[in-house]
Amino acid sequence: MNKKTLGKAAAGLALVAAAVISYRTFGWGHMRGSVHDLHLDLSAPDALIVTQSLSTLPRDLLTIPLARDVLREDLLFYYEQNEDRLGLKGSLRRIAYEHELGWGDQLIRMVLDEPADVAVWRDADGSLQHYAIAVSRGKLTRLLEEAGKVALKDSQMRIAGTIKVDGDKVDVFALDYAQRRTLLLAAHGERLVILSHPGMLYHGKDGSDIDSTAEKTVIGLLGKDTAQRHQFHKQFQLPEQAATGHTVAVKADVLAFGYQPFFSALQAVRFDFSKGTWRSQALIDGAKLGKGGYDSRGLWAALPLNPSACFTVPVDWAATEPVLKALGADGADALAGQMQGPAAACWYGGSRLHTPVFVATRANAPDAAFGNLFTAAVGGKQPVAKPATLGGALRWQQPVDTAQGAAMPTLALSGNLVVFSADPKLVDQVLAVKCKQAAATADRLPDAARTVGVIAPASLAQLIQRETFNTLPAKQEPMLRGAADAHLVPRLNALKKYPPYRLVLKQLPKSGTAWEPLEWQVIGQ
Repeated sequence: MNKKTLGKAAAGLALVAAAVISYRTFGWGHMRGSVHDLHLDLSAPDALIVTQSLSTLPRDLLTIPLARDVLREDLLFYYEQNEDRLGLKGSLRRIAYEHELGWGDQLIRMVLDEPADVAVWRDADGSLQHYAIAVSRGKLTRLLEEAGKVALKDSQMRIAGTIKVDGDKVDVFALDYAQRRTLLLAAHGERLVILSHPGMLYHGKDGSDIDSTAEKTVIGLLGKDTAQRHQFHKQFQLPEQAATGHTVAVKADVLAFGYQPFFSALQAVRFDFSKGTWRSQALIDGAKLGKGGYDSRGLWAALPLNPSACFTVPVDWAATEPVLKALGADGADALAGQMQGPAAACWYGGSRLHTPVFVATRANAPDAAFGNLFTAAVGGKQPVAKPATLGGALRWQQPVDTAQGAAMPTLALSGNLVVFSADPKLVDQVLAVKCKQAAATADRLPDAARTVGVIAPASLAQLIQRETFNTLPAKQEPMLRGAADAHLVPRLNALKKYPPYRLVLKQLPKSGTAWEPLEWQVIGQ
């Protein structure tokens, strides 16, 4: 965890936007040998950045006080000095010099300093890694002509294939740069499209097969039809013509690690920068809120005070039925129709990152069905203990071994409340709140019904620091532990100075799907 690695981690969000210098882009082996098929749907990105200037995004991100204190100016240094950006710049300069061209740095400036759409996709590991950049620039015709001449005689630039745009034949160029990195570039008229990996368009053993969906997408981005040029905007419910500043929209499935189908009413989150300030919004489909809507007051009233981070989501309980049925537990599949309202996932400073507590509410589901579900889901070598009473609650427990060590998954029922965690202490704390023996998070929330998230930076920083150092024992990892002490701890200390915040969804869409404002409010003010 040296300074460079820490810089990459800290720069995460901004570097997703600054796609042309993405440090995690795979190369294509100079277009020789087997091509790594990415299995992406180029027509459906996971995130979209609409910006007036990619180069100003990191600096504008630092206008947020918390981001400025935690990321600091190292973010800008990393953005400017990233090895892939420097490698790309060096390659373009070399090509321009050797072939007596005038666009050595022009291509990079064209992408980073002009209005652009940047669509981003996840890789197999779930990280946002692959991107497509689409820009408009009037001087592209000359650049295209020069690129065609260079591709015939340069070792780093070649023609990968051709596509047809508005009846014209358009060459797709492959540009090798840095260490085994390759970009695809295609230009038509005033439009330029850059793909971060050849596997986004081509596949097969020799990379000669073109994906028809990807081809259609690229043709639309390059063509004359304005709607097709901004085809990704519709997926994120954004207007074709974006306002000044930046918009970063991320689908909820990315943030939920693939579990978004279980709360399909929440479709995306969005961050807008305009006139020097950032705003947050959530894309909500009102028709999918289901029974119980998105009223979270009952959950906050059951959750213990002072979570490090806690969020409620509008669960589509009907979507859980196939999963419950697959477990094969007697009566478990009927539980989907007996659950109601949103659910909460919360992390507390006294526990671990891998042991959050989950809380939901039921209507008339029988107790035995939950016991059967717990037995089927947890399993284990030892028999599941019989339900025990705790303040009128029923509780099931089962010791299991995990990669993080021994754990005691616990499921409890108290009235209409359903509680689960791999940390039994958290379950007990929730039950204590339910029995009025401990304070609830709702005690400090003026509008618990519309509060959808709570973050306590100080407690969260402490939890992150403890987990980090648990994985970096000083005697076994002295260098990494030293780097964490020098670079991570100061950032976490800066985080600890901030008060707790709550995330408020003021209203729900009256009909259909709409972006609704999210407000960040200091708790206690």
